[in-house]
Amino acid sequence: MNTLTNFWYRSAYRRAIVQGTAVLIVVFIGLGLVGQLSNLENVQAPKFTSSPPFLTFEFLNARAGIALSHGLIFDIDSNDSRMDAILNGAWNTIRLASVLIGFASIMGLLVGIGRLSDFYLIRKACTLYVEILRNIPALLQIYIWYVVIWLTAPAISNAIAIDINFFGLEILQNFIFISNKGFAIPWLIGQENLGTWLFVAGLAGIGAVLLRRYLQKRQDALGGNQRTNRYPIFIFLAISVIAYILLDSPFTGQTPGIIESGAGGAIQNYKGGMVITGEFLTIVVALGFYTASFISEIVRGSILSLPAGQAEAGKALGLSAYQRLTLIILPQALRTMIPPLGNQYINMTKNTSIAVAIGFSDVVFATRTISNNAGHSLEIFTALLVIYLAMALFISSVMNGLNWYVQRSGI
Repeated sequence: MNTLTNFWYRSAYRRAIVQGTAVLIVVFIGLGLVGQLSNLENVQAPKFTSSPPFLTFEFLNARAGIALSHGLIFDIDSNDSRMDAILNGAWNTIRLASVLIGFASIMGLLVGIGRLSDFYLIRKACTLYVEILRNIPALLQIYIWYVVIWLTAPAISNAIAIDINFFGLEILQNFIFISNKGFAIPWLIGQENLGTWLFVAGLAGIGAVLLRRYLQKRQDALGGNQRTNRYPIFIFLAISVIAYILLDSPFTGQTPGIIESGAGGAIQNYKGGMVITGEFLTIVVALGFYTASFISEIVRGSILSLPAGQAEAGKALGLSAYQRLTLIILPQALRTMIPPLGNQYINMTKNTSIAVAIGFSDVVFATRTISNNAGHSLEIFTALLVIYLAMALFISSVMNGLNWYVQRSGI
């Protein structure tokens, strides 16, 4: 008994026993799940081969039979494959998550700073914003914004047209259209030499970043104002404009319009420009405001975690409130801000799955429709799991890299 007691109280042996037991439990649970999956009705192969018999993805090469819209670059019609439909839905989800991350970050930063404002009305308004929005379910907010933004918009036959005027001079007519079919705004159309121009502009951007780093080091060593931002921006813009002229306009602007089709022009739709659908805008506004309420608390907590002497030292140096915020407070608060921000970005990306509630053609909409039409639920949801896992791991890796850079550089 004493031998067993001494054996258990040795930390190395105890850790090995606990970890081995945990691994065995996971293995037994996994084997049980595999056994259950192998007994499904759609399993035809009785024995395991090099690939699991219950996961067959050949059906994804068949005709999708559904049409998916809301695509920025391309849409999917019923003649495309099911794999193309899933990839288009995944692209819509990535596009939505990217816009949401930027919008929620800006809103959260402004609200978080506003909660610490010396102005009573701004501070209380931001507090009211946080306390209300973070305590209302995200799905309910989506429905509310969907009614406000989408269902109250006029029909496309009575679309609101916004013109651009300058001192009474009409510069652009029908610049933006607003209707229940979405917002139609001008967009850029690529020409033959667009790839070459992007390559040149990319090289100019890299050169501008390197020049800024050089000027920053020179300024730290010699002092004075070395124009660390002005020169790199000027060089980047100059090279980009010169390349645009030499390559004979690799991209041009296109304004939207309304076309009529059908008998007597009964069917109307947008043509040209870029259309931001009501569903997309609803999800961005609803989930953006919802997640911003949590991000604002992260910003506020990170700022409050700094010693009060930091802001007081800035005041003693004669810095303005904006200079204290951008040069002293936020750079230091960023160290504790990044890890929880990564969690919020991942949660927000996963929350985009409820966009299917208002008919947005994301990856959940595509996979659910294909599953209803073709079956193969196990394969469909496995693909859905892999897609969301890949997006979460990508966001996590980017935020971890950013956190490593901030901690290493001492920003």
